[in-house]
Amino acid sequence: MNTLNWHTIRHIGRADNANRWQPSAEVAEYFRSIRSPSRAWPHSYAKAAQTPKFAKWLADNRPELAVKLGVV
Repeated sequence: MNTLNWHTIRHIGRADNANRWQPSAEVAEYFRSIRSPSRAWPHSYAKAAQTPKFAKWLADNRPELAVKLGVV
């Protein structure tokens, strides 16, 4: 199973003017227990999206999206 990289996570979220990455509504439920991004820690969600744990969650819960992003 592949993990997501910076290029790929741009397809499932977006960054604001302070470079804080926010996930799209389609995958937002995974990030509920993760510290939300701030100016001091702008990549908290983005780093979580690049883990094998998220790749597995994506394959299990959003299989069509996982295939589209090349996770499986």
